[in-house]
Amino acid sequence: AMINKYFGGQVPAYVENVTDFDADLAKVVAENIEEFHKQMNAVDFPRALDAVWNIISRTNKYIDETAPWVLAKEDGDKEQLAAVISHLAASLRVVAHLIQPFMMTTSNAIMEQLGLSGKFDLENLELSGFPENVTVVSKGTPIFPRLDMDEEIAYIQSQMNAGKPQEKEWIPEEVELKSEKDQIKFDDFDKVEIRVAEVKEVEKVEGSDKLLRFRLDAGDGEDRQILSGIAKFYPNEQELVGKKLQIVANLKPRKMMKKYVSQGMILSAEYDGKLTVLTVDPSVPNGSVIG
Repeated sequence: AMINKYFGGQVPAYVENVTDFDADLAKVVAENIEEFHKQMNAVDFPRALDAVWNIISRTNKYIDETAPWVLAKEDGDKEQLAAVISHLAASLRVVAHLIQPFMMTTSNAIMEQLGLSGKFDLENLELSGFPENVTVVSKGTPIFPRLDMDEEIAYIQSQMNAGKPQEKEWIPEEVELKSEKDQIKFDDFDKVEIRVAEVKEVEKVEGSDKLLRFRLDAGDGEDRQILSGIAKFYPNEQELVGKKLQIVANLKPRKMMKKYVSQGMILSAEYDGKLTVLTVDPSVPNGSVIG
């Protein structure tokens, strides 16, 4: 914009050491071009880009130091303004060359707005290499436009949710409940006493492929016995010793295998052909009522 306003769109000729800050800018640019090549040869791309950012940072500082908006005033210094503008254009050209391996579209856009061709020469790159008699575009467009944060967040969220099924609004009253048995009233459920019981011993029942015989501490003062048809799901039944299970404690005892009495029922969950006994946290005391 300043090149168009103060120099008719033509980049001023590059002249060294007009302002007090030109030499340091040139020094930093030269050092970091060398560092860029060193890191690229070492295939250390992050550090190569660090060198580019060093040039960008020094150029930003150069703008603050020279204050071209002050030099452009009526009582300003046109010669110094020309030097500043030419150094800034030259620095942008250097940056465009250095980012070309990483951001081809962006580097081409910078070169185009500077009025330069898309030819890149990294090997012979230097700040003073800006061509003479170059005319910039009459109206540049932002290469890195300022983004609206809310719009960007909304866009990112839309991309994350793209293709995902939209969740249906949860209305509990409209949920169709599924149950394999008839529904019961709370009073019926309240008759069932579920307790925590620790497995003291367990063994296979002789003469049965299905049954395991458990000795459990369910807080009765004495251990109780329960037979459960889960043997095929626990071939190593001893892994259950010490676990705290959930049992139906007030189920009427019944005789099994003619000589065993089963004093309750061990609760388990079965899904897709697999069965798992229901356990509780080891810190829960034996005999605790679950409800």
